[in-house]
Amino acid sequence: MHRILILLVLFCFPVLARTYHTTVTPLPGETLAGPCRFEMSLPGANKTVRGVFVVFDRGRDIMKFYSDPDVTAFARRNDFGLLMAHQCPAKNAPGGPEEMDMNPSHGVGRALLSALDQFAKQSGHPEIKSAKLVLLGFSGTGALFAHFVGWAPNRVVASIIANPGHYDPVGVDKVQLPESAFGVPELVIAGGADKVSGTQRPYGYFSSYQQRGAPWAFVVQNRTPHCCVINVKSLMLSWLEEILRLRKPSPAKPLAAINDSVGWLGFMRTCPAEVKDTWGNSTWNVCDASIQRAGQTAPFGQVPAGWFPGYHVALAWLTFVKEAQHPVTSLP
Repeated sequence: MHRILILLVLFCFPVLARTYHTTVTPLPGETLAGPCRFEMSLPGANKTVRGVFVVFDRGRDIMKFYSDPDVTAFARRNDFGLLMAHQCPAKNAPGGPEEMDMNPSHGVGRALLSALDQFAKQSGHPEIKSAKLVLLGFSGTGALFAHFVGWAPNRVVASIIANPGHYDPVGVDKVQLPESAFGVPELVIAGGADKVSGTQRPYGYFSSYQQRGAPWAFVVQNRTPHCCVINVKSLMLSWLEEILRLRKPSPAKPLAAINDSVGWLGFMRTCPAEVKDTWGNSTWNVCDASIQRAGQTAPFGQVPAGWFPGYHVALAWLTFVKEAQHPVTSLP
């Protein structure tokens, strides 16, 4: 009887997530101004970790993702850890003394992987050392993770870059991905009223690799300023569920390749807005959009918006981008 009660308690009340903290010290020759801080949560506790969902604390919504119940449930369901990387200023970085160096080869990339090594030891989960990564970056760290995909393509399951932009010369327009990185799925998000990163540079980044066969998708937050990543959460998690199913992340095996000859394509018709970005380019919103099976050409008057692994994700994207305005969430 007691054994039955224990099993019922474990079923109804899952084991609480375990949380760990660490710092990584700069190495000689790196641009990091000081130690970088990281926090990791393991929602699955005693289960083998298949991968790690990495977010940076840059932007008003990112902390919400790290502790969000839906994201935590996603991580538990897929045996993923959650990693919060805190801002790590660099010496002589573009943008000022408190800014980061978004080139992963200058220290921040090595620091992230070193943090995973340390968490593997702390937690008793040695598989974390070689775990595959889902990346989520906003603004400057969106640019960072765009570069990171090229720096460590074999470690990245998927990358989500929201409102990506940064000071020259490390913005998304300067990303040069090797061919080995073209197969990493990316979700590129831009705000139609974003005065900072705008829509043109993010779309130019998306389009340049989508034309070369990258299985990427582009999402517009209509009339949304440079802020609110959380309003894309539902679409983002639906997309990730399908990407994980196809990529089959495992610490011990290479990631599976995407076959983008099947699936669905998105297309959109854009309308210019009065808002201009940092570089003086006009932003735009989506006036109309459509989806169709892979292999078909763009409808007249619409431009490509990328590839989706299945109809339900494509339909979720279509529903999202056809909304006239996306909500600007308030802070608690």
